[in-house]
Amino acid sequence: MAPSLPFPSDPLFQGCGQTNISCKVVKGQLVEVGKWPWQVSILFLGVYVCGGSLIHQQWVLTAAHCLQRSIDPKEYSVMVGVQHLPENGTQLPLSRIVIHEDFNNLISEDIALLKLRDPIFWSPLVQPVCLPSTKLKPSIGTLCWTIVWGLKNNRVTPNASHSLQEVAVKIIKNRICRQRYQFLFLKDQRKFIGNDVLCATSEWGVDSCQGNSGSSMVCQVNNTWVQMGVVSWIFSCNQHSFPGIYTSTAHFTHWIKKRVADMRFVSRAHPAFRSPVFLTGYTLLVSSGSLWLP
Repeated sequence: MAPSLPFPSDPLFQGCGQTNISCKVVKGQLVEVGKWPWQVSILFLGVYVCGGSLIHQQWVLTAAHCLQRSIDPKEYSVMVGVQHLPENGTQLPLSRIVIHEDFNNLISEDIALLKLRDPIFWSPLVQPVCLPSTKLKPSIGTLCWTIVWGLKNNRVTPNASHSLQEVAVKIIKNRICRQRYQFLFLKDQRKFIGNDVLCATSEWGVDSCQGNSGSSMVCQVNNTWVQMGVVSWIFSCNQHSFPGIYTSTAHFTHWIKKRVADMRFVSRAHPAFRSPVFLTGYTLLVSSGSLWLP
């Protein structure tokens, strides 16, 4: 039997971190779609609670604090390919919730994985984002983007359409975050802003704290989008003196590998892989010989 090649046979799979921008009419207005095809909406009992990102045909990455209402996967569902809120669409059921075992203070280890009951099918509006290896971290001053809904007070209003948007953010030193937020913690608690998070300030766009938890912070490297962070928390909206806190995905690469047992991580794309922009620093997730996520 010939060995199976580590790239997908699905012709609609475009490679992780790739976009497919097009336009459609929504409530009489022409809007862009497909810019962030890994973005998902997480629903609790049918109500939007958080964002997340597709990293695999059957796995979603999000923030642990998004799942404090319940740990029963039957009470949650996910919508993929969503461009607006509220939006009628198929709600995909979950079979498993994996919350980081050390998440207990709402600040550190704020990461979780959701397993979809059934694998999804790729489409122009549904594609995975890339994850970094442990060594691929954004340098100070790097400009990245946070995906947001632009909601007010974390609420989806039934009579308004909230389009998927983005906020430009700049990576800053964690030391600055510790200084800005020192009034929140006791002296021995300041390590909560540690190596497992990234700090970033909003540069332009809608405010990154509006209805945004669990969504992705992505940086573009060689025309490919890599998810460097998961939106975790910020002290106050519209206050640029307070940076945003993002869970560092590179810090948790091994944790993801250990929890998603049917996948393995490799650091180099197969020569025949059709998207040649991937470098050694990217993480490829391979499941049973078939490439789920490059």
